[in-house]
Amino acid sequence: MNKSSFGSSEQKVYRFNSLYRWYHFVVGAVFLVAAVLIHDLLCSWAIRPDSILSIGAALFSVFMIARPLIMAVIVDGNSVTFKGMFSQYSLQRSSITAVETRNTGKGTLLILRGNIQEEEELTIPVNQFAFDEAWDEWLGTYKDLGSDKPLSLF
Repeated sequence: MNKSSFGSSEQKVYRFNSLYRWYHFVVGAVFLVAAVLIHDLLCSWAIRPDSILSIGAALFSVFMIARPLIMAVIVDGNSVTFKGMFSQYSLQRSSITAVETRNTGKGTLLILRGNIQEEEELTIPVNQFAFDEAWDEWLGTYKDLGSDKPLSLF
C-alpha cells in the first residue's frame, strides 16, 4: 500500500532484540557447557545411552545459538519476509490490506493480512524483534483489525 517508509531499492533486516539475543546466547552456552560436562563425567568416546544426553544438549545448544543469527524479518520495496529457522514466508507489500495484533500467552503476534480471496497472511512475533520507527510508521498506514485506531508498536 504505502511505500514511503521503505525505498524501492532499500532492504531492512530486523533481527531479535537484545533481550532475546542474550537469552538465546546464554542458554546456548549453558547447554554447551552442560554437554561437555555430561560427556566428560558420564561417557567415554563410545556412543552409549549416557552419551545421547550429551549429544542432545549439544544439539539444543547449537539451535539456541543459531536462532538469533538466522531468524529475521526482511522488508524491501516489494515484500515482507519472515525467515524462521527452517522456513521462510513472504507476502507482497502491494497485497497487504490490513494488519491485526493478537495477544497470546507467549506475547504479541502481528498478522499481516493479504488478499482475502487467496487468504494470504504473514504472522510475526512482534515482541522478539527490534523494530524501528520506519517500521512503526509503515504499519501506521494500515488499520488494525483488532482496534479502531492505527497500530502503534511503540
